[in-house]
Amino acid sequence: MQKILPFLLFAVPVFFLPSCFSPRPLVKVDAGEQEVFKWSYGKKVIQLSGDSMSANIFFDTYTKKYLVFDVEITNWGTQDVLVSPENFYMSFNGKDANAMALDPETEIFNRQVKRSKDEAAAKNGAVALGAIVVAAVVASAVSDDDNGGSSDSGSDYSVTNITYVNDVPPPVVMSALPPELEFWENYSLRKTTLSQGYKVGGKVVFRRHDDYPSFNIFLPVDNETLSARFEQRIIKP
Repeated sequence: MQKILPFLLFAVPVFFLPSCFSPRPLVKVDAGEQEVFKWSYGKKVIQLSGDSMSANIFFDTYTKKYLVFDVEITNWGTQDVLVSPENFYMSFNGKDANAMALDPETEIFNRQVKRSKDEAAAKNGAVALGAIVVAAVVASAVSDDDNGGSSDSGSDYSVTNITYVNDVPPPVVMSALPPELEFWENYSLRKTTLSQGYKVGGKVVFRRHDDYPSFNIFLPVDNETLSARFEQRIIKP
């Protein structure tokens, strides 16, 4: 006891030392000064027009790795057009290579592969745990039953599978963010063929590039490309 007491007296004050955590930097992305925009629920929605298509785009939110934009494209032409968000890109005024938007179809496939592997690992772990329990019960029965009798014992286990609802319209406020599978399936702008007079909208994701105070986002659709300029600030509270 005499040896333990000094250790406790030394260790206890450590738990009461003040924690030194810095506030996480905030990301603020705004429409460029020259852009035409309208306000919508606190967001500056940049309005873009071309020969046969128009687009609305605004910065929505961010995560540790990604910037999330909301994009809506309308086809006013006479021909069908293919909207492929993986072809959208972010440009830094020639200072660096363009940053391509993440491809929702690729992200969905990668998340499904990961989920399949995680489920298999969980099942294998549960089976291994069950085998250990059964072996322990058998060993205990053999040692305790001197008359050579047997003891029946079952080992039940359950594996929880993550399920995602795909056929429910997404709410106004997102309940998932990238890289979650639910985000890519329910909120992202997916590859879509647009007929005349139709529009499609959803979230477009880029990796963060905090070193640039401004950038342009280009939206190529068939033979036409629209672009929007954004100003970026990293705020350290």
